[in-house]
Amino acid sequence: MRRALITAFGLIACAAQAGTQEANFTGPLITPNASALPAGMVLAEPYFIYSESHANYDAQGDRHDDRPGSHQWLLLVPVTLGVTRRFNVQLTGGIAYNVSGGYHSDGARLADTTLTFQYMFVAPRGDGTGPAVSASYAHVFPTGKYDRLGDNPLNATGTGASVDRLAVFAQQLFWLDNGHPLRLRAQWAWSPAPARVYLDGMSAHGTSKVFQGWVKPGSTLGITAAVEYGLSQHWALATDLTWSHQRSGMLQGTDCWPDAYQSVEQRKPVSWSYSIAPAIEYNINGNFGIIAGAQMSFAGHRSASYVTPQIAVNMVF
Repeated sequence: MRRALITAFGLIACAAQAGTQEANFTGPLITPNASALPAGMVLAEPYFIYSESHANYDAQGDRHDDRPGSHQWLLLVPVTLGVTRRFNVQLTGGIAYNVSGGYHSDGARLADTTLTFQYMFVAPRGDGTGPAVSASYAHVFPTGKYDRLGDNPLNATGTGASVDRLAVFAQQLFWLDNGHPLRLRAQWAWSPAPARVYLDGMSAHGTSKVFQGWVKPGSTLGITAAVEYGLSQHWALATDLTWSHQRSGMLQGTDCWPDAYQSVEQRKPVSWSYSIAPAIEYNINGNFGIIAGAQMSFAGHRSASYVTPQIAVNMVF
């Protein structure tokens, strides 16, 4: 399961005027919008995501098959509220269903939930051009199941960690000489190492059903950049490039078998990955759009190789 995917999907529709021209964008799949929603406006953008992984990258960056691999269906719903013209609040929840080989989770289950506060320090001009710069603080609440999984590890839909995330992101809209709009985005996001997560039994962290102990994940750093190009008033192309890095963590505890106790101590190694996420957008107007594409890893270090097709509907009220 690619939990990294359950990450910065706060995208916003943009309608900008340049003379008599209009640019409608839903936003790319990954990199969030640096422009705040106007006060009182609400944006909802449900994502339907399928994630598939059948290989891993080793310490040298070589890719190796890992069968049967993992599959996840995820419904992710970010809802954003414009509180003031510069301050937004976003709540993101979701449900997930996992499959591996001939096994599956016991139905769809709640994933982790994220609450994000965004403040726009630099606002674009009235016509939508000029830079926009924002910062955000997000907290991930461990609402997904992560331990006491019984005999089915596929019931895990969360990590158990309460994670804080700080991000700075920017964007700018340009009108090219050919009359087509081009929008650029970038984001830097960092999460400090969360507190220990105490585990009981089989868990999302690979422990056995008799395990008692804790895991402490490492800090994470992510950088993304995106470009959108308007083909017409309704159609646009988008692409994200991402890099994510996680520092080493620690798993420690005891397997409490009926006739023996066995100490468990594992250091989780540093990992990183690169991915690309091309997509196509269809924007009916500035308040309603659809985007479809796929995020695909193309390099990594002690991380999963994955392909993640997805589609989202962007609705502004």
